[in-house]
Amino acid sequence: MPIAHPNQTYPFRGHRHSLGQINALPALASNRLLSFAASSIVSVFLPIFLYEFFDLSIVAVLLWYAINFAVKFPFQVWAAQIFSRTGLISSMVFGTFGIMLFYWTFYLLDTGSPFGPYILMTLGIIGLTIVSCFYWSPFHIDYAKFGPKKTRGAYLARLYALQQMIQVVAPVLAGWVIVTYGFFMNFFLGVILAGASIVPLFFLPTFKVKYEFGFWESFTKLFSKHFRPMSLSMMAYGAENIVGIVVWPIFLYAIFKGQYLEIGAFAAIVVVIGLVLELLVGRETDKFSAGKLLKYGTGIYALGWVWKGLVETVVGVFAASTFHNVGAILLRTPMDTLMYEQAADSGHYIDEYTVLREIALGMGRVLMLLFLVAVTSVFSIGASFFVAAVVSLGINWLVDYQAGE
Repeated sequence: MPIAHPNQTYPFRGHRHSLGQINALPALASNRLLSFAASSIVSVFLPIFLYEFFDLSIVAVLLWYAINFAVKFPFQVWAAQIFSRTGLISSMVFGTFGIMLFYWTFYLLDTGSPFGPYILMTLGIIGLTIVSCFYWSPFHIDYAKFGPKKTRGAYLARLYALQQMIQVVAPVLAGWVIVTYGFFMNFFLGVILAGASIVPLFFLPTFKVKYEFGFWESFTKLFSKHFRPMSLSMMAYGAENIVGIVVWPIFLYAIFKGQYLEIGAFAAIVVVIGLVLELLVGRETDKFSAGKLLKYGTGIYALGWVWKGLVETVVGVFAASTFHNVGAILLRTPMDTLMYEQAADSGHYIDEYTVLREIALGMGRVLMLLFLVAVTSVFSIGASFFVAAVVSLGINWLVDYQAGE
């Protein structure tokens, strides 16, 4: 029988046939896939939208993302203290409204609004702060709590394979929508899909957590001897990951000379190649050491970044992207398996581990974005990929973290 949080309320709670008694994993997976569909339609072209909005200034785009991630730091801890009282489900619902606000403000930014563009962008950043602070930590806590212990890697691999199937369709659809209707329709689809993702949350069992670290204590713990390996690993992951999120789409925009549909089709083809390997890696993660697979994965992944930094043609970009996708799969599944195992093994510190992880990811992203402002001011955009290659090797620190109360 799940433990009901005293302040947790949602439809049908309390009935003896409560929908909240249903297995959590299908509900979590459905929620994540709908949310992922929304972000996949928007995210590939969001940096390009901003790049065009800022008159093709990569520095302005990097600074916008840096501000976006920097403002979240204090709110991560405050949000944890709030969802300790209100419960995880209501927090995830509120967080989803945050991403809907973001999509809606950017919809208005493209269609026209009585509000100025920078007011809308500020509202968008507020929306992203809400989803980052109130959605992600509760989601990871729920998955660490309810996820399968012996087949965690295989289950994650199946989930990621489904996400990749979405990634096959989403970039092509997004490119076609932009060409046919404009950017605003992508943001509108994001609002609809994100709103639909709220429904599965009402099927989740309730789970009570209590965030025990104070505000300043949280930042002290982040680099304490106990949490340092996890924090440094997640900072490295956040730093290299932001290069793929922000810089890579703009690089493709330059390579494909602004052809949105070709960019979407390219992204889809690269994803197709990795689908079978995704399932294989998940199975091997459960049979062998996730830590060893992670070390192999980071090495291949780093080489993929180096290769991307050396290519200038469509054929070269395709080959480098395919190789890098292999490394991404070999890295991501073992890394997330380790992360969820460590969170689950943390006992009643599961929420502290998860919140500190989110803070570390954000710190890594901000530091990388600010560093890339300097790098891209002097060198070409391809230099960012060499920086990402070096930083990605730091993800291996996650293996050194030992969970425990």
